[in-house]
Amino acid sequence: MPDQSTRQYIVSQDAVRRGFLLGGIGMVAVILALLILITSRPQGQLQALDDGQHQALLAEAEARLSGFELLDDGAARIDIEHAMRLVVERGVEFSIAAPTAAVPDAPGAMVAEVDGAAIYTAQCAACHQAGGAGIPSAFPPLAGHVGDLYAADPAYLVDVLLYGLQGQITVAGVSYNGLMPAFGQLGDPEIAAVLNHVLTAWGDADELGDAFVPFTPDDVAEQRGLGLTASDVLQARGELDLD
Repeated sequence: MPDQSTRQYIVSQDAVRRGFLLGGIGMVAVILALLILITSRPQGQLQALDDGQHQALLAEAEARLSGFELLDDGAARIDIEHAMRLVVERGVEFSIAAPTAAVPDAPGAMVAEVDGAAIYTAQCAACHQAGGAGIPSAFPPLAGHVGDLYAADPAYLVDVLLYGLQGQITVAGVSYNGLMPAFGQLGDPEIAAVLNHVLTAWGDADELGDAFVPFTPDDVAEQRGLGLTASDVLQARGELDLD
């Protein structure tokens, strides 16, 4: 019987099946990648807004910012009393860089004196004005009034700066109903210095005569930590003997 030759294949059937399987997986991966590229949106790109969308966003922002009013020119306006309330509710960081002057304290020794006028200009003049006249019906005057407060109770002036003042008051026949923020973040020497400035700058201390004794940091330290509120200070004002 003649020998029958055995057929031999370069690639086995198993290898062919594996090839088809891997090829199918590759095609599926390519199709998925193409689908992702087609359906995805570019990220991080700015999209232009038409005027209607722009106005809608502005209106939404205005609604969220209670107390603000958007003006026709694009500027914003806020009620002054609401602004002062925001100062108290959210807090304001003040940076004091008051000039100091070296004055004699004892023979051979020098100490730094806090400049109360510089603190007043930086922190108080915007409302009470440079000359202490205030703004009628908005912010009360200090000139001609702070001396009366000192005569009634010097500690009350310290409390106003440490804890603020909120509610209706009357000064020289004019009613004021606003809020003064607390300045307790100032140090004891700074508060004493600015109080001495407002008492001496416009002649109130001269009217007090010998009754006026300049504030010291110790006077402020005695009142600090009492835990008063701006409403407590208003109530204390009502108990003062003011004309």
